[in-house]
Amino acid sequence: MISDDAIAWSLARLNTAFVHHYDRREYDEVLAMFAPDAVYEVRGRALHGHDDIRAALDARSGPELTVRHLVTNLHVHTIADGVAHGVSCLTGYAGPTPTETGPARYPAANAGHIIQVTDRYARHDGRCRIAHRITEELLAPASLVSRT
Repeated sequence: MISDDAIAWSLARLNTAFVHHYDRREYDEVLAMFAPDAVYEVRGRALHGHDDIRAALDARSGPELTVRHLVTNLHVHTIADGVAHGVSCLTGYAGPTPTETGPARYPAANAGHIIQVTDRYARHDGRCRIAHRITEELLAPASLVSRT
C-alpha cells in the first residue's frame, strides 16, 4: 500500500510536470497526464477525452508567445480507494517571444492571472492521472489607467 504522503508527493510532481510541459507546448507529455476518459474544464468549455483535450492544446498560441505558469498552494484534501482530490493555484504570465537573446517582456495585461485548479485524480495503468480538471480564473490584472 502506498502512503498518503507518497501519493500527495506524486500529485505535486504531476502538477509541476504539467505546467512544465504545457508551457513548452510538449502536448504528448501533457496528454499522458490525463486519464483517457478525462474531463478538462477550461475557459468555459468542457473537453471530454484525449481527442478533445489534444484539439484544444493544438489551438493554443504558437511559439510567437512565451508563456510560463507557476503552480502553488497544492492541497490534496482527499485520498481514498485509488482516487484523490486536490486544489492548486496557477499564476500565468505571457509575452512576445524575443527575437534576440534576453527575457520575454510581458505586458501588464498578460501578467499575474491567478487560476484555481480543482482536480480529481485516479489511478490508470499504475499511475496517478488527472481524471477531471476544472480551471477557474480568480484574479486578473486590472486595466492600467494613466494618471494625468
